[in-house]
Amino acid sequence: MTQTMYISLTVAAIVIEAVFTPFFLYYQRPGINPKSLTCKMICATMFLAVGVLAYLYTGNSSEFAKFMLIGLASSWFGDLFLHLKKGSMVSFGIGFVFFAAAHVLYLISYSKATALYFPDRNFFTVPEILIAVVIIVIFYFIFKGKDLINFASPIIAVFVIYGLILSTMFVKAVSLGAQYIIAGNPVFGGLSLAFGGTLFFTSDMTLVLLMSSEKWKKSHRLKDYNIGSYFLGQTLLALSVLFVGLI
Repeated sequence: MTQTMYISLTVAAIVIEAVFTPFFLYYQRPGINPKSLTCKMICATMFLAVGVLAYLYTGNSSEFAKFMLIGLASSWFGDLFLHLKKGSMVSFGIGFVFFAAAHVLYLISYSKATALYFPDRNFFTVPEILIAVVIIVIFYFIFKGKDLINFASPIIAVFVIYGLILSTMFVKAVSLGAQYIIAGNPVFGGLSLAFGGTLFFTSDMTLVLLMSSEKWKKSHRLKDYNIGSYFLGQTLLALSVLFVGLI
């Protein structure tokens, strides 16, 4: 396959994702149904396709690329199970696990990139850990103050752990992206990491509001941002494979 073909297929995948995202948002407003599931999985398949095409186009065989692709695939399954059956705690739980796994896989991919580009640096630094914890504390007080979550529920521990994983992924994505650019590497590679992680993080934070607040559940704008930022964030992370890991 020629380079022009890879580029054309990547652009086509991004366009298809952009076209079907509004359709998904429209069809899912009355509730989960076959049309909304179809549109959602088309979008998820497209961001996964972008990552695979980037991998094939560049021949990026780095550990970063491999774990990033597995993370994208895990997100694909998360999308499927979260939307598979309305009201099913089993399906929701499986989807939740897949998304938690995706964040862990992204963290592993960041660690591989850090070891490749900055072998003398520790992957986790004290400031980054503190920032991740502070983010969780801030959101804790926001949600508690607004009485959005029942903190007496035993399941809250699961969400706290997920929140720590998510905030750590976000902090590391931004940190690695900035370090990558400062070191003189392609700017788009660093920006795709930083903004991809940021959008994924903000998408999940808005999802908490949509799941826990009757007021916000009715906000179409918040739903639009939640889904739009999610798919764009995943696509940017997929595009990072074009640059990160290639030395």
